[in-house]
Amino acid sequence: MYSQQLFCRQCQQAVRHDVCAMEEYTTYGGMERGIPLLCVCTHCGTYHVAFSQEFAFCHKDDPQSEYAKVYGHNRIFPGDWLYFDGATRPCVVKSFFQANDREVVVYKRNGLPDEKFEGPKITIDHEVSPEGYRLLPAQCVNTLLGDHVYHVIRKQFGIAIGVVKDESKDKLVVKMDDGLIVFMSYPRYAENPPNDEVVAVVRKHLELLSDGLSEDVSVEAGQGIVYLRGFVDSLATKRKIQTKIGEIAGLRGCVNMVRVRKNSKVSDEDLERQIWDVLDDIAHPIFKYSVKVKSGAAKVTFYYEDEVYPDELKSRIECIPGIVSLNMHGTAILKKNLGKKDLCQKIMDKLASYSFLKNSFVHVTYVGKRFLVEGRVANIVQREFALLAVAGFARSVAVGNRLRILKT
Repeated sequence: MYSQQLFCRQCQQAVRHDVCAMEEYTTYGGMERGIPLLCVCTHCGTYHVAFSQEFAFCHKDDPQSEYAKVYGHNRIFPGDWLYFDGATRPCVVKSFFQANDREVVVYKRNGLPDEKFEGPKITIDHEVSPEGYRLLPAQCVNTLLGDHVYHVIRKQFGIAIGVVKDESKDKLVVKMDDGLIVFMSYPRYAENPPNDEVVAVVRKHLELLSDGLSEDVSVEAGQGIVYLRGFVDSLATKRKIQTKIGEIAGLRGCVNMVRVRKNSKVSDEDLERQIWDVLDDIAHPIFKYSVKVKSGAAKVTFYYEDEVYPDELKSRIECIPGIVSLNMHGTAILKKNLGKKDLCQKIMDKLASYSFLKNSFVHVTYVGKRFLVEGRVANIVQREFALLAVAGFARSVAVGNRLRILKT
């Protein structure tokens, strides 16, 4: 999925790692939070698990993440951490004022009255990340892998390449521009909780989720990461487990290896039919949809009007017992390429009133300058009747046929 320089605990140096995901993801446009990623050293094969919210992926698009600004670069705001050259420790900015050649900062420290610093503008030569970077050691806890950082003690830039456990301390690993590897200890409050404590808390949450569920799912923990294994009856239950674990504060993330039991009594054809039944619903603003199921693994594709994504569609399909995995892909169509919604709805209402089309579902969409007819009918006669009726009501011969004839 992605390659990045990270610290390898085996090689004891920064080495290119391949970053892989269990499912199909991309870093293009950002990633969802909490996605487990396997980071594999290309030199020795040593691997470790990280999560999407721990990576910068070379862009700063996380609205929850605040980047520190180095003093003197017009990017200082109240609440920022700030370090004055020669100071004993960083401070927090309360207010900031700027003149043509001078800057005044009012700052605060815990338990002390507000203080003021006034001095000339300060510049940094060859700034490598003007869009924003971490100021270390002031904000090492919130630093993401791949972040550009400025080390205020060493007075040089670097990049965050890892987080390691050194005996009992969690440490951020930073590679400086001169090649030096620096290990910076996290404060105690930011360290990962003990493994046995994590396991106990997770088991309590699983017991609250469903009676007996904790007996079917095993829990392991390491470095603040929860690893789940076992079997459940549906993808919906697996997702509920993931959501519940995500509510626990203080965890780095969850690697959910829980699998759905394969129901030998339900064939792939039965699962396909149940998915079609979900898709054949006027409540979902989709069209040109298709389904394929193989060995319980379902693939669903569809088109939808831009900004009208069917959010509940996935959850409804996941509730179907026997579907072991679900790959859904929706393609957005610009609103200007669709049209005649009122006419399409009028046609569908008229077709639904015909007793001849009882137990069928006909959906009509106007896209690409033609009427697209899809859904299900019982036989060829019903299909031809529906197509002719749509052509008549629409007064158009540009009618596309995607009607399915139900197998008996």
